[in-house]
Amino acid sequence: MSFEVKNTYAGLASTVVIFAVYYTVVSGMYGEGRFEGAAGLALLGKAILALMAGGIVVHIVMLILANILFAILQNDPKPSFVVDERDKLIELRGLRVSYYVFGAGYVVSMIALAMGLGAFGVFNLLLVFCALSAWVEALLKLFLYHRGF
Repeated sequence: MSFEVKNTYAGLASTVVIFAVYYTVVSGMYGEGRFEGAAGLALLGKAILALMAGGIVVHIVMLILANILFAILQNDPKPSFVVDERDKLIELRGLRVSYYVFGAGYVVSMIALAMGLGAFGVFNLLLVFCALSAWVEALLKLFLYHRGF
């Protein structure tokens, strides 16, 4: 298994962990009514900043753990970190589709805002499409790797 495929699997796992934790915490806070009032959007901004910072840390840790785990499972003491032209083309195709998904999510969010959805809902809708775009990118990359791009 190539280095890029391992990283793609780790990215899928980290996306699930990051957004599951975020939405669990935020839904609990929302149930308590902490996002109401003037300080509600500031609290949401802090939660999203924590999501970004925590997401970077979780993603790096997951990449390291996944590469260690794959090295142990494959009994490969010296894995290859070579990235070739095919890897770059697959990465670009995945990014392009990811941008399309996120762009569509942005448009949907703006339509929802125009139809009266509050700022809390719009920000969270944008985050849903952010997670969805990361998942679509990773799944497309895995499909292209396994199909034999």
